[in-house]
This record gives sequence, C-alpha cells and structure tokens, in this order.
Amino acid sequence: MATFKGFTTLDRVKAPFTVTDTELIKRDLLNEFYTKKGERVMRPNFGSIIWDLLMDPSDDSLVSAVTDDIQRIVAKESRVELLDLTVYVADHAISADVVLNYLPFNNSESLYLIFEKQINEGIE
Repeated sequence: MATFKGFTTLDRVKAPFTVTDTELIKRDLLNEFYTKKGERVMRPNFGSIIWDLLMDPSDDSLVSAVTDDIQRIVAKESRVELLDLTVYVADHAISADVVLNYLPFNNSESLYLIFEKQINEGIE
C-alpha cells in the first residue's frame, strides 16, 4: 500500500494519473524547481531563483546562490534529506546533481536538474 498518493498529468497521455511514494516526492520537488520564483499566484515564495541566474557571469557567487536555492527548496520537503549536491555552470545553462535520501523508504537516489535558457532563432 502506498504511503503517499497524488496525481500528475505531466508526461501522461491518458489515465491513470496517480503517482505514489518516491515518484510523488520527486514530482513535488520538480514542480518547485522548474517554477520561476514569484510565478505562482498567491504564492510568491514558491519556486526557484535559478531561472533568473541563467545569464549571470559564472563565478563563485553564482554557484553559491544556486546551491543555497536548491538547499532551501529541499529543506522545505520534510520527506527527503539532502545527502550531496554538485552544481555545474555552463554557457546559458546550470545543472545540478542532487542526491536525496527518501526518509520514509530509507533509499537514496540522484535527482539531476537542468536549467537552460531557450534561445529561439528566427522568431518574428
């Protein structure tokens, strides 16, 4: 029997839309990571600032800001514990390898995050 139960329509063409346990926890974290901070109505603190940092110069302060934001989001989720975090910065992209321990199940897994600036050429 599932400990946690929810639903998602992301990456689903038809029912069932049910997700459970670690899949639900991952989906909840990804929802916050891939939402730009301030984008949700009535929830100004939901989301990540990483989207605003994509074009910033690559230096220690950028890596520190990304690390702090990832730690902040993971700390809000009581069902996981952050084990390790590695941030990579490239041209127009920031990625992170986040190793999490899913506390109710006592298993660890990597969550790989990619934030890329979409460059659309030829748009009128």
